[in-house]
Amino acid sequence: MPSLLHWGSRHKTQTPVQDDMCEQCGEKPKFIEPGGSRHAYCSRSCAKEAQGASPSACALRGMQAVRLGQATGCDACNDHPRSANSDLCIACDRKTSGPRLKEISAGSTAFVDVRSQFLSEWDSLDAARPHIDKVYQVIAPRNIRARYNAYRAAQRAMEEIRAFHSAQCICDMGTKTPLLCNFKSCGICCIVKSSFNEFAFGEKYNTGRFGEGIYSYRNPSLADAFATSATSTPYRVLIACDVAVPSDFEVRDEESLFVPCADAIVPAFIIMYTV
Repeated sequence: MPSLLHWGSRHKTQTPVQDDMCEQCGEKPKFIEPGGSRHAYCSRSCAKEAQGASPSACALRGMQAVRLGQATGCDACNDHPRSANSDLCIACDRKTSGPRLKEISAGSTAFVDVRSQFLSEWDSLDAARPHIDKVYQVIAPRNIRARYNAYRAAQRAMEEIRAFHSAQCICDMGTKTPLLCNFKSCGICCIVKSSFNEFAFGEKYNTGRFGEGIYSYRNPSLADAFATSATSTPYRVLIACDVAVPSDFEVRDEESLFVPCADAIVPAFIIMYTV
């Protein structure tokens, strides 16, 4: 049987010095923001217990750190610092019920990375390499991220790979602000809004050679065959996905990548391109 995959280096835990311990319980270390800002307490519950009905010291310190430029502010409220692995603070992240889109500026490191991977994987005898016009980052809500991470943790020897998926896009994706439409027939928006739990017209799965499930491609030119766009937009649209697969899994570039359920795949970026 394959051993569990180590996603990062495991370091031995060390007992924190007393100054680093929560000022309420004294048992756990103080919470530290990704930017390095240290809170007085280990958790929100300890902060509430210590402060009662008054504003918690954690919140006040976090807001001060944002005002002083010591921490990056939440994209929604811009008052509190962002939580780990999100561009929202903890409170705003919990209130978010669905995915959000954020345009990645052309020339940024993230844009260049997505474009480079897309073009390097593009392999077609019939079509020239496309031009990447826009990239939207898909910011998944907390429950979707938790579902995907739990799936990876529950399986043995899993790794994450990038694949591409496409469907009909009947809205004006890429021509206005980065928003998802509400058309039931828009495959791209249905997939992103549900994180692959629902396709166009309420369908729950794709159907292919391996039966019902979700099919994507390592080679984006193969996914492009399923891209259908509205006449009101100049762009073709693909979804770049993160897919959890066994570490010994192999798929040829000309074949589809199959996963049996939505827990194994999440949308990462929406790519708008012209060919």
